[in-house]
Parts: sequence; C-alpha cells; structure tokens
Amino acid sequence: MEMHDIGSGSAPPEPTDPPQRSSAWNRLQKRLKRKGVVEVDIDHHRYQMLQCMRKGIQQVLLTHPELGPRENLQTEDYQHVLEVQVITPDNTEFVFASYASSVFAAIRRAIDVKEDQYLASVAPEQLPYLEFVSNSKSGQDFFLSNDQQYLFKTDRKYCVDFFLANIGDYLHHFLTYPHSLIVKFLGLYSITMPGESKKYFLVMQSIFYPSHRLEDRFDIKGALAGRYQRPNPPGCNVVTVLKDQNFLEETIDIGSQRDWFITQLKADTEFLRGLSVQDYSLLVGRQKLHSDEMKETLPNLVKRLAKSLPNTSSPTLSPENSNITLATKESSDISPIHSKFTEMNTIPLDDDIPPMEQVDSSKNHNASLLFPHSLTNSSYLDTIMGSSNRRLLPNCKNALHIIDGPEKRYFLGIIDFFTLYEYRQIAGRMYKNVRYGCGDHSTVPPGEYADRFLKFIIERVK
Repeated sequence: MEMHDIGSGSAPPEPTDPPQRSSAWNRLQKRLKRKGVVEVDIDHHRYQMLQCMRKGIQQVLLTHPELGPRENLQTEDYQHVLEVQVITPDNTEFVFASYASSVFAAIRRAIDVKEDQYLASVAPEQLPYLEFVSNSKSGQDFFLSNDQQYLFKTDRKYCVDFFLANIGDYLHHFLTYPHSLIVKFLGLYSITMPGESKKYFLVMQSIFYPSHRLEDRFDIKGALAGRYQRPNPPGCNVVTVLKDQNFLEETIDIGSQRDWFITQLKADTEFLRGLSVQDYSLLVGRQKLHSDEMKETLPNLVKRLAKSLPNTSSPTLSPENSNITLATKESSDISPIHSKFTEMNTIPLDDDIPPMEQVDSSKNHNASLLFPHSLTNSSYLDTIMGSSNRRLLPNCKNALHIIDGPEKRYFLGIIDFFTLYEYRQIAGRMYKNVRYGCGDHSTVPPGEYADRFLKFIIERVK
C-alpha cells in the first residue's frame, strides 16, 4: 500500500480504483494458511462484515452522545436497543443495533476507558482488524482491534439473551468486587446484512493485553479429559493457547498476593455458580519480568498505593507530590509506606466469602443503579466492605487483569460464562463419559464444575 504525505504542497495523488478481491482459489489458499493472529484483508470472508461493524459503531458513538455513561442507570437503560440503517462507501446497506448502550458505557467509564479512546480502538477509520485463529471448538469467531486491546467475539442469540437478562447481577458483582477477575464486556452489537442472518458481537477487554512479551497462554477449566494441546515447536511464532493437561506441572507464583487471588477467585466462582453456568475458563498468560521490573521503586509504589489504599492526608501517598516529597525523605520516613505495602499483600485467606445476597440484584432492575466512575479509584474502594476487595494494582495498562509475582507477570481473567447446564450439556456429558471413559471432562453440573475448577487452580497457586 502506498503512503502519501498530506499538506506537503504537492498535488494530491490520482484517485485509484478500490482494491479488488483475489480469485476464489487464491482466497481459499489464504484461508487454509491462516494461523494465529492475521490481518483481515479484502480477501477475508469476514472483511465486509467487519467494515459494516466499523461503520455501525462509528455512527452510534458519534451521533448518539445521549447513550453515553449515565450517573444513574434505570430499568429502560438495560432494555434499550438502538437500530440504525447504515450504508457503507461501497453502497452496502445493513441494519446495525447497539444493546444497553448506556450500561456498557458505564462499564467503560468504570474501568477508565474514555469514549474517544474506545472509538479510536474499536472503530478506527483506516486500520485493519485482526483475526485470532484459535484452537477453540466453540464455533465462534474471534477478532481483535488493531491495537489488540479489545476482542470481538461472535455469539449465539440465546447466549446474548442470557447475558442481558443477568447484566444487573454482573454489574453488582463488580460493585462488590471492583478487582474481580471476570472479564469486562464493553459493548454488545448486532449486524444484519442483506440475505444473511443476524450476527451478534460482544466487545470485551483482551485479557492478554499488551501481548508483545507473552511467552505462553493457557485456558484452564479444571478438567483433564480432552484438554491437551500440542505445543508449538521451538521458533514457531503462531499463537497457541495451551490447556489443562499442559498446565499440570505448572504453577502461578504470585508471592504475597496469593491470598488475595484465591479469595477473589472463590468470590468470582461463587457468583458463576449462582448463575448456574459451567464451561467457563481461567485464562493465564505469563511473561518474565525484567530485572528492573522486579525492583519495587518507591515512586511506583506510591502510585500503586494511591489507587489501592484508603484515602489519607499523608503527602507521601500523593502521586502528584511524589517527586518532591520522596526526594527529601529520609529512609526512616519510608517505613510506614512499606508497612502499608506489607499489609496489603498479606491479607489473611478467609474461606468465608461474603454471602451472595450482597451481590444479587433484581432481574427486572427496578431500582436505579449508581455505577461508580472508576473501579480502580481508592475513593470508591473506601466505601465497600474491606481489604478483601482490593489489592495493589500494577502501574500498567490492563491493571485489573495483571498480577506481578516475584519473577513473572501473570495475565489472569475468567471468560466464557454463558453456558447453562441444560439438555444439550446433559446429552454432551453422557457422550463424553463414553468417549473418555471417565467423568473428568468439562461438561458437568455447575456445582461440580465450580468445585473442581477451584481445586485445580488453587493447588497450583503459590
């Protein structure tokens, strides 16, 4: 692709014909060769659909500012559907729909994603989308924003309906556990193109962001039957997500944050148990910390404490004053901060998870919900139940899903929690019992799934 300078005083380039698709044979060859993360170019079978997605998101966000984050979410916000007719530059006409727009805008604000930043990432004018060709057997399509910060996942209508019916409970869980490991969904859309059935898209944070240094990725369900993925040969750059059998001899070494992690994992799993779902996964990504990242510098610690500890009048906890104050502090004055650091990282492991009555909400959303401006701000954290709800957030992007251990950085998040244990799963369980000759597979009732999921992970956290 040629690049032209703008504003250089030279004559504008001659208009060129729009890019043309390759032959059907060449397109088939390219599709068969797709591995890992690939650019969605004009030959891709989902190219047109993603261009429609781009135009639809742009139209909704740019022309309907009234659907941004609200101070109070009302019943009608959860049920709101905006449908618009959109025409692409090549005159393709389609129907684009945005669901519960203000609710998802509130979630974006709560995790400190500004509306213009979201638009620039998920619907840029020119940058191509990426496809993540995974080894998942779900049949869903996975696409990434060009900066790889957000994941687009297609899903079935009954999954979307289930999520919308429970989105109030989903929000209330974050109100009680702001640092929850459950993935944050930031938008729900659909596209209806001429002659095709409606496609639903969920936009979610990528757990594995930023991914440029990630060494390995795992998808953990707590089951072993059928849960092995052949690793890539040395030197291969294809992204492969490994599974439970690959993780048997591995550990999650997060040092002093172990107790917080287990407490939060239990709370999140109890929430999913209460929804009567199963087949969810803990995604685990790992990368080695550089030597300078292993050292907790005082300015960095101050920034982390400012997000994670209760508000204080002490100037040593003000990130704005850190350069001045810390430069003049004697070593004896630093000990209170390190005491706070130790306190935050030695939360006692408590088997008593707050009862679900505290996080349940009405399915009808009769009461208005004041969703916080930021789930990472200590002024909000001060108002909730206590130290088990907070931790020292790393001073980095995607802080809610990143935990630093003594030697490695871990990317951790729970995904895929829309599967109810119904007749399909009951039939699938009988089939897998015969196929694998055991019951140690992923299709089991929610209670059994939750217990096994927790046990498998906790045994490997140190």
